[in-house]
Amino acid sequence: MRAVGFGTLADTVGAVREPTGAEPTRVIAAVVGPPVVAELLVAALDIGGVGALAVRAGGWIAAAGLVVAVVVRPLLAQIAAERLATEDARCELDRLGTEVDFRERVGRALTQAGADEAAMRAALRAVHEVLPDADVSLLLAVPDQPRVGWKVRLTEGEIQPARPIPGTPGCSALAGNTIVATDSTALDSCEHMEDPDMTVSATCVPLRIGERLLGVVSAVQAPGEGPDQHQLQLIEWVVERTGARISELRRSQNRHEHFATDATTGLAGPDALESHLRDNFRSLVPFCVSLIEIDDFPGLVHLRSPSEVDEVLRTLADSLRLTLRPDDVITQIDRGRFAVLLVNCGATHASLALERVRESLALSLSVAEAAPFTFSAGVVESHRATSIDDLLEQGRSALRLAHGNGGNRVALAHD
Repeated sequence: MRAVGFGTLADTVGAVREPTGAEPTRVIAAVVGPPVVAELLVAALDIGGVGALAVRAGGWIAAAGLVVAVVVRPLLAQIAAERLATEDARCELDRLGTEVDFRERVGRALTQAGADEAAMRAALRAVHEVLPDADVSLLLAVPDQPRVGWKVRLTEGEIQPARPIPGTPGCSALAGNTIVATDSTALDSCEHMEDPDMTVSATCVPLRIGERLLGVVSAVQAPGEGPDQHQLQLIEWVVERTGARISELRRSQNRHEHFATDATTGLAGPDALESHLRDNFRSLVPFCVSLIEIDDFPGLVHLRSPSEVDEVLRTLADSLRLTLRPDDVITQIDRGRFAVLLVNCGATHASLALERVRESLALSLSVAEAAPFTFSAGVVESHRATSIDDLLEQGRSALRLAHGNGGNRVALAHD
């Protein structure tokens, strides 16, 4: 911006033309017009002495007033506007610098995350940094349903173990696969927000792992509060990057794990089960383990030929593969004994899945020439155990319970 000083009239006009938008002729008229008019009056009326001085003085005073109105005030207003614009630009630069730093830190944290749990912790911390007054948590979806079954909270910067959500309430963000930001009293609010004793605002952002919805990142705030558009964009970016990182970790894990498989069933063995159990314990995603055993397998081995026993094993392995989800891990612990790890699944859904396997097996045997047989299964939820050994022991107890009740059934681990 050029400074306006005591230069020529042309300099003054050039300085104010662009900021004020005044025409040069108007500026010249404001400066020259009143004195010229005063001189014409003096000459026309033949005014002399003090009167002439007064008329001329009035002309210059009028010129000064016009200059103030036409030049000075618009120029001062322009200077003030430019100062405000400069301050706004400085604030925007500071905001952009803060955002760039935030994105870089989140990117580093996710890159350093070597497991699902670390990536989720980084994501929830980042969302809490964007909304420091919010209660931030990860709500895990019930498999293949727009409902939430478990809650992983962020407390003092650390994520807590997943806890079941009573009633597996519905989630509008999962149902529509879109971001939902609303008050709990709104018509389209999520069921998990409903609380007769409290009104809140919540923002739910779907967390996708590849083509699958793992759940939603939820930020709960006081009624009427919520993220602005910029904050919402940052949260969406964090959740999207987190989903991409978890997908990358899982792909990398699958590439580097090559387990020996059984020649008869084609299933991986106990080492695969243990590896997947370790990974899922670290991920904090709820899961179930089912230990499966063919009923009276020693008697079947005694009565049937080795080839017939192999066909029994293959038939059960095929029923498990065809009935369970692609992401479920099926392993063979020993001849006649299997284990299934059902990720992001509760005990009720796991037992229903195993019941479907029993039905599928019965149907297969009705149309095949394989020896008739049944199996029993024990199911245990991951949150019930503190270690892999504890989890497997509870699964074995549930399996013994199924056998003790006559076999050909599914039993759940109990306290």
